[in-house]
Amino acid sequence: MSAAAAVGGFPKWVLLEPYVFRRDDDESFPDESEAPIRASGTTSWGADFRIAFSLEEPPHISRLYAQLPGFPGPHEEEPLIMLATHRHLALLVVATTITTTNTTIITPRPSKPLVQNFFIFRANENNPSSSSLRLLPPCTEPKFDYCRSDHRLSRRPSNVTPTPRLLNMISLGLWCGDKEEFVVAELTLYVPTIDRSQTKAFADICLLRSSSTDDQLGSKWDSWRVTIMSPHNPSADDLLELSRWQTTAVIPFKKWLCWIDYNRGILFCDVSDKVRAPTVSFLWFPEDKSPLTRARKATSGTIGGVSVIDHGRLLKFVNVARHDGRAYGALQPGTGFTITCHTLVLGGSMAWKEDYTVTSDDLPDRYRRGIPIHPQVDIDWPHVVHFLFIEFGKAYEKMSVLSIDMSTKTVKSFYLYVDGNEILHDDKECLQPDDDIDFIRSTSLYPTPLPFLPCEFPTFCYLSRFVKKEVRRVSCCFKYNL
Repeated sequence: MSAAAAVGGFPKWVLLEPYVFRRDDDESFPDESEAPIRASGTTSWGADFRIAFSLEEPPHISRLYAQLPGFPGPHEEEPLIMLATHRHLALLVVATTITTTNTTIITPRPSKPLVQNFFIFRANENNPSSSSLRLLPPCTEPKFDYCRSDHRLSRRPSNVTPTPRLLNMISLGLWCGDKEEFVVAELTLYVPTIDRSQTKAFADICLLRSSSTDDQLGSKWDSWRVTIMSPHNPSADDLLELSRWQTTAVIPFKKWLCWIDYNRGILFCDVSDKVRAPTVSFLWFPEDKSPLTRARKATSGTIGGVSVIDHGRLLKFVNVARHDGRAYGALQPGTGFTITCHTLVLGGSMAWKEDYTVTSDDLPDRYRRGIPIHPQVDIDWPHVVHFLFIEFGKAYEKMSVLSIDMSTKTVKSFYLYVDGNEILHDDKECLQPDDDIDFIRSTSLYPTPLPFLPCEFPTFCYLSRFVKKEVRRVSCCFKYNL
């Protein structure tokens, strides 16, 4: 993980590190020259915190720093997470459990009732160092009832006091309109079984529509159960496949929030209408070109990425089909991978148009020792795709950032992102006092590496007056010109 020196202007968009780097004391928290976009917030239980963004030109990776002085140590917990971004806004969550002794305990599986605070970050174009964090009202909508046979939502009796409910952070998305309006929404796919058969698929939606104009967060949460529309009547096999849905990403595109399962497809939820309930439609992803992958879909870890480019007007899907059919881990000997890139064509109906195909045989031998995952199309150069490149074989994976020009089937750049094995001492229980130790702690909480988060809010800030000083590198950075 590296930070390059930059003078003057800043990138129009960034690839944000998915892990938060915690710096609780003032000396270690980056100053304005290192992290110029900054904001402060206060939780509902009175804890103050700060965040700051250190920016790098892609394919280098940017970072989110947090100062959380009132929270326990970061060794096993992540009290603050960046969930989503759109235009000049971002959605964050601060989660905690409150004990009766007024102490705060944060655990991955808390035994106490969990409290969630969701914040909207708004980049201040005139003064980025004073950007804002606004606390959203808690969601008090009743939980969805999955036992009813009439497919209608149960409503809370009027004499019952509403209580906050927990939202599924994996299924939360953020959409920003043209006039400061934003939407935060949770969607859960529901395929009921009646008389041992499945006849319809529903989307259970919990949604907050608001405005950040004049500091007014406005409205309240609401919920709907709507039928998922399809260009044709879904078959029994289609419904069975939808019943296995697992959301792996939520992104905004045009008038939709898109819930994505990279093993299956996209749910397009139209959140632009202020009056009617949202409408939801479904589109399958194009099939993998690998026969083995088609015949035996992985249930998790599918290597896909959906990117929105051209100022929000185009949506691209990049898929990496492993020829060995495995979900994760080193490639089986003698196998490889196929990368395909498709563009979504809008018209009378939605369809995928293939743009490029690159196989592992098209690349030098160096890039057949690992597997590229989490593809992200470059917003400025749509024929270039950035990947997290994983090499296995040690205690920690060796991870690099690989950029491929899909139009010429060549490697545009390649640099070491992090090698946890080099960060550790010979005594692996002893960690070096280094920035990247935060990364090792965070990644140990997840079975696989998380994707980078593309963010465009730097383009809404006038940052040319800032001079960014160089931050020390730990990983070596190099580039191939092939």
